[in-house]
Amino acid sequence: CAACGSHNFIQKNFGTEKIEELLAEQFPDAKIARMDYDTIKGKHDHDTLIKLFEQQRIDVLVGTQMVVKGLDFEHVNLVGIIDADGILNFTDFRVNERAFQLMEQVSGRAGRKDGKGKVLVQVSNIYHPVLQFVQLHDYKKLFNYELESRKAYNYPPFYRLIALTFKHKEKHIAEEAANIMMQGLKTNFAPYLNGPAQPVVDRIRNQYIWEILIKLPKDASLINQCKKEIQQQTVIIQTNKLYRSVTVLPDVDPV
Repeated sequence: CAACGSHNFIQKNFGTEKIEELLAEQFPDAKIARMDYDTIKGKHDHDTLIKLFEQQRIDVLVGTQMVVKGLDFEHVNLVGIIDADGILNFTDFRVNERAFQLMEQVSGRAGRKDGKGKVLVQVSNIYHPVLQFVQLHDYKKLFNYELESRKAYNYPPFYRLIALTFKHKEKHIAEEAANIMMQGLKTNFAPYLNGPAQPVVDRIRNQYIWEILIKLPKDASLINQCKKEIQQQTVIIQTNKLYRSVTVLPDVDPV
């Protein structure tokens, strides 16, 4: 810490509601509004809030990514991206591309009227490559960086992906089903298998989730062979009464 010299840090994440509260404490005279899925129930709410902000009847607009997507605001002097680590560290091979796109959109919102705007990004790693590319507004450098990285780690456009998702109300049942699939695929596809592992959000609607990711060279016969093997292993899993209720979801070229 630059203020006290301490090395003891605690990670804290703030939702839009908490940020709205903190801003109200710091700027009691400012008119603050929030745009997220809790406050926007329909198109009418969305349009009303946007109109108030454009008319400068709102001083500070707090929101999720929906604030910047497709919106064109004038009179914006300052844009802040809170906890950008959540964007930059998301577990998806397209994360750098999407983070760059979002930050470019955000930077375009500041100073649109008079050209004098500022964008502040809260992030733990100020040397992250994406931040450097955004500062330079250099999509070409991002493109070349991404191609090199994806080639090194066997991601599209150089490889094809098949994602397998296993869901069950019992965590160990979903895991065991994923392991059975993994063992069945190892005979012919061992070099291409990753997992099984739990995603960041590992439980949805009382269903535990396990995933396998398969990275395959662009070989049509190999890909078709893998698809057939997945179908066969799925039948094996679901004919076992212990795993009959496991949901197995294959996704070729996941978006």
